[in-house]
Amino acid sequence: MKKINLLVMSLVSAAALSFSSCSSDNDLGGGASGGNSQVDGFYMTLAIQTPTSNGTRTAQSNEAPATADESDVTTGTFYLVDALGNVTFSKTISAADWQDKKNPTQGQIGKKQLEIRVENVAAGAKYKVYFLANITDAKPWENTIQAESPFAKPFDTPKHFAMFNQNDNGYNNITGMDGNGYTVVFTDDNKKSDNAAEVKYNGVTAPIKIERITARIDQPKTGTTDVIASIEGKENIVATEPEKSAMADAKDKVESITMKQYAITNLANTTYIMQKWNEKQLQIPTSATGFTYYQPATALGSATKLANASYFKPITTEGASEYVFENHSDENATTMYFEYEVKLNKNKFETTADFEDGTFYRYNNKIYNSFAGIRKAYKEVVGLFDGKTDEELVAELTAAKNDATDPEAAIATFRETYKIEVFNKGKTYYHTVIKDNFIGYDNAIQRNSVYQLTVNNIFNVGAQVPNGTPDKNALFYLDVTVSVNPWVLNTQDVNLQ
Repeated sequence: MKKINLLVMSLVSAAALSFSSCSSDNDLGGGASGGNSQVDGFYMTLAIQTPTSNGTRTAQSNEAPATADESDVTTGTFYLVDALGNVTFSKTISAADWQDKKNPTQGQIGKKQLEIRVENVAAGAKYKVYFLANITDAKPWENTIQAESPFAKPFDTPKHFAMFNQNDNGYNNITGMDGNGYTVVFTDDNKKSDNAAEVKYNGVTAPIKIERITARIDQPKTGTTDVIASIEGKENIVATEPEKSAMADAKDKVESITMKQYAITNLANTTYIMQKWNEKQLQIPTSATGFTYYQPATALGSATKLANASYFKPITTEGASEYVFENHSDENATTMYFEYEVKLNKNKFETTADFEDGTFYRYNNKIYNSFAGIRKAYKEVVGLFDGKTDEELVAELTAAKNDATDPEAAIATFRETYKIEVFNKGKTYYHTVIKDNFIGYDNAIQRNSVYQLTVNNIFNVGAQVPNGTPDKNALFYLDVTVSVNPWVLNTQDVNLQ
């Protein structure tokens, strides 16, 4: 389990509106059962609290402020649900209503009440209360939503982030927030607006806490452009003697290594609107709901071939963030891939490089800039590379790199034929599962959390392709620090070998 430094971000915002009447189309079902008389014209107050700045799951040491785009509630719907699970009453708050009431936005503290005239409810009956922000759904406490494209679109639309009752009940053996725990009971006294019924949680008047349905994964950060050989003090890294030798070789021959792009794979396309748990473990929808993965890791290619390079996004100076649905899967954990550009130290090689574009090789765990260099190191081996000359090998690889149909497939064939790692244009790849270590188990990320990965150390050149494995031994490691924040910030430090 990677170390986690938990940081919190979120914003307290409250929404307030006054309504003196309600049209008949708000009545979505029958009244409560149990012999209580149905009476129209009750009043109730409802306070909505968006994700708070001090967090709800854990204490954080640093803040990761959200933007107003990530925090604002623009529209909303509240629901009253009877003991049978029927929607007795609902009311949608329009964008115009929110704006008219000047609802506080990100960074503003305060809780103003929604005062609502409620119809079709029964005096003395207890109703569950839910609030869905920025999207619509008939029964959000039961239903799922599905993204229209990779990542979580359109549920990450600026100023329209989907939010619903926070539900982390039983979270990591900590008393959490039960999204089903908000209730209201009407009495005859509540027929007057100045004595409106109040929403309660565990018997105490309380605002409904809502949280973003999506998680946020930030552009990774890097703390080094060097390859280091020492793994001393890195308890999570165990290396064999051949691996240590390979690390030392990389440290000697690599002049610089620079993060250029990153990709996020295994993106859940479907999520429950309200977070669900089973025996304290996060649950994700089943295939029966249409659940699958956008950008599956397997689609990045084989051990020798790069595929779907479009998954990768460039590292930018201003940074970037992607929004995703939560995931919990041992086989398809949400994963970040790193693309680095390696530049070799020319002074460390006795031969001239075969390619000026930075292409180099790794053979039997050692780095070479030319076939001539490999040949010199294995001069006693007869029939090396099927007896091909250095010139023939370079010509063959050049043709593969310039293949008009599928250069990646052609390069893959070359790798497989000659059992050699080819780092085309000096590119190398690493990957690590994104983990929410606060949750208490691996291979899970959850909503309303920010995940930031930082690469602290690089111990060796990585794989030749995203899903590749080094020759002979597992020669690269990730020493990753994850920070989790409720907004939640997860930072993950990564050591690459």
